Amino acid sequence: MNPNLNEQQMASGAQCSTLAGMIAVELTKSFDGKLTFHQVQTAITDKEQIDVKKLAEKFANEIFGIPIDPDADEKRKISHFYKTCFKDKRWKNPNLDKSAVPEAEGNLKHPEFIFDEMTEDDAFEAYSEYFGKDKVWKEWNEKLSKIINHESVQVRPKGNYFMRHVGGDEPDMLNKSYDDGISLNITFMTPKEGIISAFRYRFETSNMYDVVGVTRLSALVRGGYAMFMSRSSDGRFYICSDGRSYRRPDYGLRQVKVSNPS
Repeated sequence: MNPNLNEQQMASGAQCSTLAGMIAVELTKSFDGKLTFHQVQTAITDKEQIDVKKLAEKFANEIFGIPIDPDADEKRKISHFYKTCFKDKRWKNPNLDKSAVPEAEGNLKHPEFIFDEMTEDDAFEAYSEYFGKDKVWKEWNEKLSKIINHESVQVRPKGNYFMRHVGGDEPDMLNKSYDDGISLNITFMTPKEGIISAFRYRFETSNMYDVVGVTRLSALVRGGYAMFMSRSSDGRFYICSDGRSYRRPDYGLRQVKVSNPS
């Protein structure tokens, strides 16, 4: 029951609502007198035991051939993050359906969405406004966009895009310098990707990136120093720079896999 949808007139919202209502009526008949109060209450309140949304997706997939999006939950989290954490209307409602999510590869499973036109300053200032200006610190008084050597930033697709990374508190590729990343042709986080990833992680978990080490970013600043981010000893989100070849066991890179642009 899944003809090529691109060649068909799509159902209206009213049609979909009518179909959903008919299915709901028949399900109600099937459930009546056969489910206990506890079973129904568990289905309503306990997503860990019975995820009604996933049951609906399974039904739609098996009956109508509608694909199940394995990243649907993460996309909802991403939308909620942008809507909640950014005051600028340009970033509040990302159209995630227009950008493809790259296939998961190895431990690169965690999706992240990046606005092409958003600057490093947009991301940093939103972080500062949400958590408090006393919760962030950067080495430079100037805007980040002024001090970054943009020719040194790894190239990304034109347009909004998804990427995947490992996630977690600390970098996944430890004991790697900026120069190591470049010479080994590793795709690792840019300053904007790093700020957005750290920002969403803190928003969702209340934890910060880089409590032990630091994340090296794929960009140089004026003077040739390499950018990095970390949590400072006083608990602030910290953007700084040091030697591009500097290497330590607890310092490293956050590898990413990038999608094609929208």
